[in-house]
This record gives sequence, C-alpha cells and structure tokens, in this order.
Amino acid sequence: MKKLVLGAVGGLLLASTAAYSAYGGWAVVKVNKVPDAWVVGKPLILSWEVRQHGIRRMGAEDNMIPTLEARSGSRVVSGTAAAYSEEGWKGFRGTIVFPATGDWQVTINSGFGGARAVLVPWRVVDSVRTIRGTVEEHLATLGIPRFSEVERGRRLFAAQGCVTCHVHRAVEITGQMSTAAPELTDRRLPAEYLARFLANPSIKPETPGKMRMPNLDLREKEITPLVAFLTAEQRAATK
Repeated sequence: MKKLVLGAVGGLLLASTAAYSAYGGWAVVKVNKVPDAWVVGKPLILSWEVRQHGIRRMGAEDNMIPTLEARSGSRVVSGTAAAYSEEGWKGFRGTIVFPATGDWQVTINSGFGGARAVLVPWRVVDSVRTIRGTVEEHLATLGIPRFSEVERGRRLFAAQGCVTCHVHRAVEITGQMSTAAPELTDRRLPAEYLARFLANPSIKPETPGKMRMPNLDLREKEITPLVAFLTAEQRAATK
C-alpha cells in the first residue's frame, strides 16, 4: 500500500551534493529514475532515496522536510516533495512543473543537513505527441536527444549520487568539489572489474583509515551506462 507521509513546498539554492549534518554525518541522495522527456506544463515526477552514510535508508521517521527546485537562467520554480513509502521501499517523491522550454537544472534538497542531488541540465520541450516511426525519429521530432550510453552514464553519475564523494570533470555540478574519495576524471579501471565493483563494492579489500564505498544497490541498467561513461576516455585513447 502506497502513502504520502510528509509534505513540503519550497525553494533552495544550488550547492554541493556532498553533505555533512550536525545531527548525523553525511548522506547520499540517489534518484531512482529520471525520465528522458521533460515537457512544459506536464508534472515531472521524481523519486529518490536518502542514505545516511550511504547505507541507512531514511524516511518519514527522520522528520526531514525535502524541497524541489528547477532553475533555467534567472528563472526559478519550486515543486512539492514528500516522504513516500510502499511495500518493501521507503524514500521520497517530488513533483515539479516547468513553465517554459529550455535547459532546466533540477535540485533535490533532502532536508538532511546539506545533502542534495543536483541533476545535470535537461532539455524541456513543448509537448509529447504520438508520432509514427522509430524511437530515434520520435525523440528527434520532439527535440529530445537520443542519449548514448556514455551520455546516459554521465547523467547517472549525478543522479545516482556518485558526486557525493567523487569528482569527474565531465559532470559539472554547481559548487560540487568533493574530496572524500578519489577524483575519477582520469582514473583507468578495467570495464569488467568496474562493473563487478559497482554491483558489489565489498570485492575491494578494506583499507585501514579509509572509508569503504557503500553499496547503493545499483541495477545492471544503471551500471552499464556508468561503466561506459567512466571508461569512455580510456576507450578513445586506445583507438
């Protein structure tokens, strides 16, 4: 049974995704799915998890007041956000409506200290119409780019909370300069190992004095584009 358990409306300023709170440390904000099509006047629904220290899923019992904001140039709009639960899952859900076309950047403020997710800018289009033809033709007609696996991985790097601890220069997030974990811009890891590591970070032995990467329960359809993104420069260099 699904239910909304805490509501809030408000705005916020763009800032770092890395989060530290006086009442419980840091948290990862992990967006579950970001639709490709963002349409003027049509509510965009997002759901996300807030994981304290990357592990414990937070919810209504933590008394957080989340907020949702979208920014395009000088224009700022706010949405609604609430704690949300269903059988076997708890997290948060928010809705926002875009008033105009253009590139919009959405920020989710979790309400837990400074923990937030800042998505990369996304194109908002006029409308979605039923059009015959291939998926690519349909998206092109709407002005929606058909994302490559590398581009999808770049967007997931922000949406899945990787920017909480890691910096990658191809993912520009306002104010985000984390030093909690190695910068990944020029790191070179074998694709097969990277896929196994993202699925189960515990395969890497723990280093004394260093934080172990938390298991964010990434799915294969999230891991595949992330690996494509993180190994893209390596593949280009070997051609």
